[in-house]
Amino acid sequence: MRRPLLAAFTGLVLIFAGCRGTQQSAQQTSPPVTDTDALLKYQDEITEDFLREHLTIFAADSMEGRETAMPGQKKAARYLVDQYRQMELQPAGEGDDYYQKFMLEAIQSDSVVFETFDLKDDQKLRISRSVASNNRTADYIRAFGGTDSLQGEIVFAGFGVQDPSQGINQLEGLDLQGKWVMVFQEIPHVVDGDTLVDPSIDARARFSAVFNQGAEGLLLISDMSSKEFRASAVGMQTGFDKPSAMRLAYLEEEEGSGGFDKGYSLVSPEMAKRLLGLEAEETLAGYRQKLVSNIAEFKPRPLEFLLSQIPYQTRLSLETENVLALVEGADPQLKDEVVVVTSHYDHVGIGQPDSTGDRIYNGADDDGSGTIGTLALANAFRTAAEDGVRPKRSIMFLNVTGEEKGLLGSRYYSDHPTWPIEKTVANLNTDMIGRIDAEHEAEGVEDYVYIIGGELISSGLDSLIEAANRQSGQIILDKKYNDLNDPNQFYRRSDHWNFGRLGVPFAFFFTGVHEDYHRPSDEVHKIRFEKMAKIVRTMYASAVLIANAAEAPAVDNQAFIEKTSADL
Repeated sequence: MRRPLLAAFTGLVLIFAGCRGTQQSAQQTSPPVTDTDALLKYQDEITEDFLREHLTIFAADSMEGRETAMPGQKKAARYLVDQYRQMELQPAGEGDDYYQKFMLEAIQSDSVVFETFDLKDDQKLRISRSVASNNRTADYIRAFGGTDSLQGEIVFAGFGVQDPSQGINQLEGLDLQGKWVMVFQEIPHVVDGDTLVDPSIDARARFSAVFNQGAEGLLLISDMSSKEFRASAVGMQTGFDKPSAMRLAYLEEEEGSGGFDKGYSLVSPEMAKRLLGLEAEETLAGYRQKLVSNIAEFKPRPLEFLLSQIPYQTRLSLETENVLALVEGADPQLKDEVVVVTSHYDHVGIGQPDSTGDRIYNGADDDGSGTIGTLALANAFRTAAEDGVRPKRSIMFLNVTGEEKGLLGSRYYSDHPTWPIEKTVANLNTDMIGRIDAEHEAEGVEDYVYIIGGELISSGLDSLIEAANRQSGQIILDKKYNDLNDPNQFYRRSDHWNFGRLGVPFAFFFTGVHEDYHRPSDEVHKIRFEKMAKIVRTMYASAVLIANAAEAPAVDNQAFIEKTSADL
C-alpha cells in the first residue's frame, strides 16, 4: 500500500510505496483514474509487432510443442512467468506465486498386442499375432483409446451410418454389445453430385451411434495402400514410451479426462480383405464401390472372426502448472470482483512426422495465438496502470495447461480457484485467433471472430462485447456456432466451459479450424497478425467494459440453465 509523506508547504512528495506481490504502482498523488474512455485508449498498445515478437519465441521448435507435463510445456510456463514478472503484474497463483501446480495421473504405453482368431466351424484358431511398439508395427493401428484389454467378435457394418431421410440404417438388426464393428472410414456423403448420406452424419455421429449400442471398438478400413498403412504405423511409434490418457489425480477415474477405454483402431488392407473374405483379385476399393451403389440395401453381418487387443502399459504421476497474473482493480467496492481472461498454452508436443519430416507440433495458432493475445492484454493494462489508469474490477490472466488432454488445467482451476468463483463476474476465453477458416477464406472475409457464449448464457455480457467491438477492433462477431444444439458443441469444448458449468458468464473468441490444425505445419509464418491484433483489441475493450460496468453480467438464458443444469 502507498504511504506518501507530504512536505508541509513545498509541494514535494516523497513516496515510499509498498506493493502487493511484485506489482509496483506508478508514483502519484491522487487515486487511480478508472474512466472507461481513458482505459480504452490503451488498446493502441496491442500491436502486430508485439504479437509477432512473442509468438515467434513461444511457438519455436525450442518449445518442443508444449505438450502437457513435458519439458517444452514447462519452458513455455517459465516464459510466461518471466513476461508477467517483467511487467510487474501481481502473482495470482498459490502461495504468492505465478504458478498453480497440480498432479496428473497418466499411462505410458509400452506395446499393444493384437491377436486375430478364426471362429468358423465352431473353432477358435489364431491366424495372426502382431505387436505395435516403438520399434514394431502390427496388422492394426490403435488410433486412440484402448486403455483397457479388449476382446470381441468382429461384425461388418458397411459405413456404419444411420440416415432415416435416405432409408439407411447400417447398424440395424445386429447386436453390437461387446463386438468390434468394422466399417469403411470415409462416409460417402455426396457421390457424382448426388447426396447419399446427410453431411451432418459424420464420423462423430457414427462414433456415438456405435458406442451407444455397447460396442467393444471400431475398426476402420482406410483408403491407404499397404505401403501407406505401414508408413502410418511407423509414424505412430512415437506414441509409445510417452505419457498419454492424462487425468486429474484427485478425480474419480470415471470423472477424469483420462483414456477412452474402448477401441478405435485402423486395420491393414491385407487383414481387412481377409476378414471380409475377398478373393485375391478383389480390391477393397472395388468392394467399397459396390456398397456405395447399394448403400440403402446393405445389412450388417457377423464375420466369424474375433479380435483381442491387449495394451501393456505403466501408470505415471506427473506435475503440471497453470500460470496466473493479476491487475488489481481500483474501485474500493468492486476490486474484489474479477474478470478472468483465459487461454491454454499447451499443445500436442512431438509426434508423427509430416511429409517434410517435421515432427514438432508448434501450435502457433493453437493456442499460441490466444496465449500471446492474453499477454498483449496484460501489457496494455500494465501500461495503463503505470500511467495511473486502472479498471474498477480486477483482471486476472489465466494461462492453463492440459487443454489438449481434456480441459484439465481449467477444470483444476475451477475446482481450486485462487479467486472466489462467486466473485468471478465473467470469463473471456481465447483459442485459435490467428488464422481464418475455409468458409471465410472462400468468401474473402478476414476480419471476423466466432463468439461462442455471450448471449447463449448472458444477454448482458453479449451487449457489452458488442459495444466494446464498436469501440475497438470493429470486426464481424460471427455467432454461427453459438447454439446449444450445434453438433460441434463448441460451447463445451474449450476452457470457458469450466466457468460456464459453475454459472459464470463466458465468451469464447475463436476463428475456426483450418488445414494445419494439430499438424506440424501450424507455424508462425501463417499467422495473420493484423487480423489477430483486431481481435485482441476487441477482447481488451470487452474486458474494460465488463470490469467497469455498474452491474456484473447475469446468467439469464433459461435454455442454457435448463440444458446444462446437470453440470452447473
